[in-house]
Amino acid sequence: MRHKTYILRGVSTVVAAVAAAGCSADKPSREFTVPKALCGVSVPVDALSQLLPASGKKLTTEAEGSTDDVLLCTVHVDDVMVLALSRERIVAGDSARHILYTQLRITQPKFTEGTSIAYADHAAVSLLKCRGADVQKEDISTLINVLKPARPNESAMKSLITDYTAKVKKQGPCKKRSSF
Repeated sequence: MRHKTYILRGVSTVVAAVAAAGCSADKPSREFTVPKALCGVSVPVDALSQLLPASGKKLTTEAEGSTDDVLLCTVHVDDVMVLALSRERIVAGDSARHILYTQLRITQPKFTEGTSIAYADHAAVSLLKCRGADVQKEDISTLINVLKPARPNESAMKSLITDYTAKVKKQGPCKKRSSF
């Protein structure tokens, strides 16, 4: 009986030593720099950093479309898309919750800024309402979605979408009404 106990202690000691060595060797390494802007709009680097993968060598960003009507920005880490941001002008009257549901099937988002921003741990939508006598009646929708191996983080997503939307709003994106 003593012999079996001695063997099991030896095995557990070896397993513990291997596990400890494996943990230090597998520590993730992030070699890329987190961007300070997406689609030409500055972003909170800390929030974006918490959503991007914990490791990777190379980060690239791409933008497609017109910055005025439709825009798609993607972030790739080691050639894998990890974040997509789209911004577009839409017909007035939709809701952030409805867009989040129809685009990504997120059924129970949280809200901030009233109901103009809906978010979850891996995605968010904001709506800027263009209203007034001198502007075209429309909404500007921004959708952010993180994809694996990016990391879901509800508070980071809330911070990213809230800050991004505020900066877009400061740019005065609503189109002036045409005068005939």
